Amino acid sequence: MLCTVLWEKEGATPGESSGMQYVCIVNPVAGKGSPAGGLAAKFAEFCRKKGVPCRIETTKAPGDAEEIAHRYASEGKEVRILAVGGDGTLGEAARGVMGSEAAVGILPCGSGDDYVRTFGKKEQFLSFEGQLSAREKVVDMIACRDESGPRPTALNLCSMGLDAKVAMNMTRLKKIPFVRGSMAYNLSLLQCLCGKLGLNLSVQVDGGEVITGCFLFALAGSGRYYGGGYCGAPRALPDDGLLDFILIRKPKLWRIPGLISVYKNGQHLDSEKMKDLTVFLRGKTVGIRGDKPNPVNRDGECEMGTQVCFSVLPGAVRFLVPAKGT
Repeated sequence: MLCTVLWEKEGATPGESSGMQYVCIVNPVAGKGSPAGGLAAKFAEFCRKKGVPCRIETTKAPGDAEEIAHRYASEGKEVRILAVGGDGTLGEAARGVMGSEAAVGILPCGSGDDYVRTFGKKEQFLSFEGQLSAREKVVDMIACRDESGPRPTALNLCSMGLDAKVAMNMTRLKKIPFVRGSMAYNLSLLQCLCGKLGLNLSVQVDGGEVITGCFLFALAGSGRYYGGGYCGAPRALPDDGLLDFILIRKPKLWRIPGLISVYKNGQHLDSEKMKDLTVFLRGKTVGIRGDKPNPVNRDGECEMGTQVCFSVLPGAVRFLVPAKGT
């Protein structure tokens, strides 16, 4: 059973309130020393003073956020669902409301909080007043498939190769005290750079020419940021019905230290330093095949795979974007 805490308008029976209601889905283990539960309680109190119904539900296991979001989205009532946690909680909640009229948003308090960077600053999403007046923006999601069959959909970015290996190692590093967000990513990146680099890939976008070579990684983005602030897909638009595909060829080892900041700042598509290494394409579907199993990343969820397919799901979900300056 899911742990549930409820608040409704005074005198109302749960589930019987009229008009828009908010549901906060709290991930109590998001981030490190996360204030998720306290943040949700403060938002619920703010809603109470505004006369707006709000419920708080707490997850206990992976997948709970998707189940909770789907349950509320299926009731046919006006509902806005706020993930109180990080990108993983948001991704689960987004999967739960796909195809419904319910909107999903986030009160970000995770270790990375990367998806919101595409739309504005974190503080913008932590504004309670801004959340109540947020506009609903229809955004795309990413369908994922590997050799074993369909995988859970993603909201932000997917990849195969070095950056997926970095994400895989981050899970372990974030258990170290005081290590979180970009620090965990940078430490994991350093570890991975000390190992064997490069993977032989065949990449095809929308059935076009097959691109082959030795790459550090291949990325498919609907959002722009990942890894605690790395701008991997700087031109991606989350609502254009397309994905941005970024391939980074394996450079000489001595070049890598000078390229990391270029990539992190999202300058790799225009920089002369990376012109010979970067392949940029835009389309609806990419197929990636390796000559051996490699790490695959879907919004921070990682596993090993030999071949993957990432496809855009246009207008899959309504995302809440608070107004700037609220």
